[in-house]
Amino acid sequence: LKGRPQLVEFRAVRLASRSASAAAMSMSLPPHPVGIKFWTSLWRENKDLPYEQIHAKFQNWYGHAFHRTFGKYFYAHRAGRLGIFAPMAVFAVGFKVTTMYYGTLRDLNAATEASAAYGTGGYKTNPVPK
Repeated sequence: LKGRPQLVEFRAVRLASRSASAAAMSMSLPPHPVGIKFWTSLWRENKDLPYEQIHAKFQNWYGHAFHRTFGKYFYAHRAGRLGIFAPMAVFAVGFKVTTMYYGTLRDLNAATEASAAYGTGGYKTNPVPK
């Protein structure tokens, strides 16, 4: 370290400041976003309960929290005459219509291409006058 006086000074300052910063280290962190009281209260409420009760409490809380958050994206249990089959029935009808439309367009285009080989105009054309 002979040609580097700045590095020596930096290390000396850093070593001297370690003892001062070690005392302030525990207070330099920001507070926890949820807070330690939340976690200690969970422990205090559940430490003496059997597993079945803790599990039932958690399932109840999770079910309510999940439904409150994501319930708007689910169908109601009684969604008309079809009930829970309504989404599947709507998809099946939509799929049927889509495949029928595709088949119709495919057949029309195939008829037009086939008629071009014989010199006729294809679908929806007036006959050639004689």
